[in-house]
Amino acid sequence: MEKIDLLVNHGVDVKSSLEFWGDLESYNENLKEFKDSLKEKLNSLEYYKNSKDCENYAILAHSMKSEAKYLGFMKEAEVFLAHELKGKENDINYINNNYQELASTVNSIIALLDQYFGNENGKKIILIADDSNIILNFLEKNIHDHFDILKARNGNEAIDIIQKNELYAILLDLNMPSLNGFEVLNYLRDQKLMEKIPVVIITGDDSEETIKKAFNYGVLDILNKPFTEENINRVLTSINNFYERDKI
Repeated sequence: MEKIDLLVNHGVDVKSSLEFWGDLESYNENLKEFKDSLKEKLNSLEYYKNSKDCENYAILAHSMKSEAKYLGFMKEAEVFLAHELKGKENDINYINNNYQELASTVNSIIALLDQYFGNENGKKIILIADDSNIILNFLEKNIHDHFDILKARNGNEAIDIIQKNELYAILLDLNMPSLNGFEVLNYLRDQKLMEKIPVVIITGDDSEETIKKAFNYGVLDILNKPFTEENINRVLTSINNFYERDKI
C-alpha cells in the first residue's frame, strides 16, 4: 500500500508532508480520510455553485486547499486557492467558467489515491463519462451498491481516469465537451483497450449512422437516453457476460 514513489512521481510533496505528520502511518490515515471526503465535497461545491452561494463555496474551497497543502498536493492546492479567492470576490462567472478544471483536479486526486491505496473494498471500478450531472447521479445511484464509481464530465477527464485506473467497464456519453465520446473511443482503440474493457455508449442519438459508427469501434452495448433501471440492469448483465465468455 505504501507506494510513495507513485505519489512523488505525480508531483506530491511527500517529504514535507511526512515532516508535518511525523510518520507514514499518520500520513496515510489522513490521506485516506481526504480521499474519502472528496466526492461529497465536490458535490457540495457544485451545489453552492449552482445556488450562487459564493460565501459557502469559498469556505469549502479554502478547506480543500488547506487539506491538499498539508498532504503535499501543492499544485492542486493552487487550483482550490483560486476558487477560494474568487468565491470571496463573489465572482460567479469565474467559478462557472473554471469549475470543470476544479472537478478534473479533484477526480485526478481520487484516481491517484485509489491507485495508491488499492481497491480495498474489493469492488470493481466503473467509469461513467457524461457531461450531465443528472445522468451521472442517476447511474451512480443505480449501480454504486455493486461497483466503485468514477465520474468524468468530459473526454479529457475520462482519458485521465482510464490511464490511472484498472477499470471493469466504461459507460461513455458521445456528446461531451473538450473531447467527445468518439475521440475517447479513438484513444481506447489506439491503446488496444477495446478488447480488454467493455464499453457501453450512452446516447440520445439513436440514428442508424451513429449506432453503426459506435459499433464499428467494438462497443459492447448502447444505453439510449432516456433510460430506466431495467435498461441499466441489462447493460450490467452484458458487461458481466463480457468477462464470463473469456472463461469458456
